[in-house]
Amino acid sequence: MSAPAIPAACAHRPTHGGLVVPYVSFEHNGLPVFGGLDPGKRTRAFENGLCQICERPLERWFYVLVRPQDVGIGYSPEPGLHPPCLMYSEKACPMLNGTRATYRSGGVISRHPAGRPCDDPACSCPATAPTAESLVRAGRKADDWDAWMLSADQYELHRDGHGAAVGIRLPSDPKRIRRVRVSPERKRALALVAALLDLGA
Repeated sequence: MSAPAIPAACAHRPTHGGLVVPYVSFEHNGLPVFGGLDPGKRTRAFENGLCQICERPLERWFYVLVRPQDVGIGYSPEPGLHPPCLMYSEKACPMLNGTRATYRSGGVISRHPAGRPCDDPACSCPATAPTAESLVRAGRKADDWDAWMLSADQYELHRDGHGAAVGIRLPSDPKRIRRVRVSPERKRALALVAALLDLGA
């Protein structure tokens, strides 16, 4: 499959293998680890309201990527995206476009581009050690994803007990919800809900 066209909003970003390297991607020795988030860049994106793909400030309308479990905890653990950056990501990211069926089985360290554990004590690799969440989903079936459109006045950070930004709060009234990745099981559930709503109309 050929790489999708790069939007003008991302023309300034570096590329690897024909794909835009998202701003928040972890990099090892100059090589990006697609799907691995750099903790420092993620925090900077949260605190400064930056797009996770192009690094530019979010504008009046932006999207956040949301999984069903994120709705339960009330926040999305990823920085926001501009609409064009979301559309590009839907085509380029295998977790969003459905070409990857499961999460990676190991952490970013074990799968970085060098293909071996890092022995550089000055490297930031240890910062990408598997989190509790990544250990739970390691090798597990890929999640369903939605994209919630929010307005600038709905941008509110969720912080942990130490005050660190760990996500964007999900409001009760998103402006729009786009279905991004929908499993067959979820399609059946959505169809059932629609049918029940029709019966009640």
